[in-house]
Amino acid sequence: MYDRIAVRWLLVVALVACTVPDAPNHSGRYSFSNISGDIFHWPANRLPVRFWADPRGNMNALVQNAIDVWQNQFMYGEFTGVIVSDSAHADVQFTWADSVPPATAPDNGPPVKACGGLTQNDSVAGNRIYGAFQSSITILMAGATAGQVEACVRRTVIHEMGHSLGILNDNAPDSTDIMYFTPLVPVPSAADRTTMQVLYHTAPTLLPPVR
Repeated sequence: MYDRIAVRWLLVVALVACTVPDAPNHSGRYSFSNISGDIFHWPANRLPVRFWADPRGNMNALVQNAIDVWQNQFMYGEFTGVIVSDSAHADVQFTWADSVPPATAPDNGPPVKACGGLTQNDSVAGNRIYGAFQSSITILMAGATAGQVEACVRRTVIHEMGHSLGILNDNAPDSTDIMYFTPLVPVPSAADRTTMQVLYHTAPTLLPPVR
């Protein structure tokens, strides 16, 4: 009888060990809260996060690429995203601020600050965010080549999406991080990955906008 109980207990322990997600390692991560110490991430019941992309140029492809990149940073599907056709039903909206660059292959040479980005929402009241996140991409360098501009907007859309997913600052300390205040790399670093994983296993203090 004792042996049967022991075996059953071992089976239960093994089952739990295989089904409960491991908490991410905290080493190497940077701060993700805003200046007020607020913490935000999209809860599981709001997935997939809905993104709307400006129909001009190749913004749709840029946003889809950023969704794919960030989804790949998670171990257990803590974030998923989808592009929607109606901006009124979006949680995050991506637009060109002014001129729309031509779509072309990115220049993989040294990064050029040929563009910029800004992500904001309407307001925060109490513990809730109001209004969709709005990310705008601006072309800054008239003298940059089309390939340099394309490389810049690709990494900048990934960077701005990182803000809308919950990294509410530009505190990434290293230029090899996609969330560095000026993104210079094409994909998230190990520190970006760890920071995002830890964020999505941390209790938020801010609630998402109401749909």
